[in-house]
Amino acid sequence: MTFDSLSFFCFLTLALAAYWLIASWRVRKVVLLGSSYVFYGAWNPFFALLLVATTWFDYFLAHWLDAQQNQAARKRLLIASVVVNMGVLAFFKYAQFLRDTAVDLAASVGVRFEPLDLGILLPIGISFYTFESMSYVIDVYRRRFKPSRSLVDYGLFVTFFPHLVAGPILRYHDFAPQCQAPQSWTSIPAGRALAMVAIGLAMKVGLADLVFAPVADRVFAAGARPDSPTAWLGAFAFSLQVYCDFAAYSLCAIGVALLFGFHFKANFESPFGAVGMADLWTRWHISLSTWLRDYVFNPLGGYRKGRARGHLNLLITFLLCGLWHGAAWTYVIWGGLNGLFQVIERMFRERVWDFTQASQAWVRSALMLGTFVLFTLAVVFFRAPSVADALRLLRVMLLGETGATVALFARGELVFAATLGAATLAAQQLSARTRGWDWLDRRPVWLRTAVVATALSVVLLSPGFNPAFIYFQF
Repeated sequence: MTFDSLSFFCFLTLALAAYWLIASWRVRKVVLLGSSYVFYGAWNPFFALLLVATTWFDYFLAHWLDAQQNQAARKRLLIASVVVNMGVLAFFKYAQFLRDTAVDLAASVGVRFEPLDLGILLPIGISFYTFESMSYVIDVYRRRFKPSRSLVDYGLFVTFFPHLVAGPILRYHDFAPQCQAPQSWTSIPAGRALAMVAIGLAMKVGLADLVFAPVADRVFAAGARPDSPTAWLGAFAFSLQVYCDFAAYSLCAIGVALLFGFHFKANFESPFGAVGMADLWTRWHISLSTWLRDYVFNPLGGYRKGRARGHLNLLITFLLCGLWHGAAWTYVIWGGLNGLFQVIERMFRERVWDFTQASQAWVRSALMLGTFVLFTLAVVFFRAPSVADALRLLRVMLLGETGATVALFARGELVFAATLGAATLAAQQLSARTRGWDWLDRRPVWLRTAVVATALSVVLLSPGFNPAFIYFQF
């Protein structure tokens, strides 16, 4: 079930009715937990059992870890949790990648063999709920809070269906207080929640799927021979597609959770209105970037041990960020480029010009566009099926095509996509100083009504083509 499907609408209606008609808070949480397992089991019932096993393992291990006073024993338990969680993730997500890499390395020295295809299916959302479970155990180890006394509350933290398959990545200390006392239906901002869902669906269906995806798909298709301007347009289109797709999912997740009285933090805040790549990564997939900061970059030492060590830590963090996104060298290179751009940017700001302090509007707009271009150069590796394909397209973008090119679009298609792309970027720049979604409540009722009506019209008038959200594969 995806947020833009009729089956999800029916499921959500039944879940909301059951949740709000029950008086007991404990029973309501159990119903919500059961609904979340039904939601996940609809994809694959076997993987729902894997989710149960992961939840139980970390719940009981965290209590065992908290009760230990011997530091060496506590560290062993922490290592056990990390090894088990990362082992499960590595098996399902990276075993095939490691197999293929071994085959390629053997072939490079003249050894050819064909091991069995492992045929492993990737459990949907495993990267997200694994990181949530790991952060919980790590924080208990650091004694930042006591482990959950309720298996239902902890299970709901891991499996709550709005965020389960594609985030945002939650933190237990943010979620747990919301499990303590119930809210009434009249106390939740239902209007804002429904507006967020409607806007998110319109971004997914109207912009990501119908406007930007067709352009990106044709430019990145096997055998495509775009000229340089068309290649740039295709790369820009994918940058906008992945934003409109993933930000839409996050927005829908936040809105749906709010309908049940649970508050999630914003996961995207006008990333293409950022000035510099470091600023962009404080606005893009915020729940992941802050997770990597707190559980990878800072434990490595951050910049506390000097600039050179800090630059290395930043590169390592973003290489791991790329690997988290997918088991392919294209994702690793994409992550490495994002880290490298930030290292170079940091050195430039320290030694030449701290451009983030620029105050002139036109200068900041130019810097925002430059940041978007850098993001797009890296995202070519994110979208291309292979490193060779990514390098080929980048060569066309930067140097032009040496051979004959094929017209991929009618002129009207290019103008339409470019116009909506420019409007999306302009909206990002205009809203760059706006954080969160509380501002929505401050707008006039007529304006909010018009926005929601427009968004719903886009969704209802769409042709019904509903590809899965891009981040479902991670």
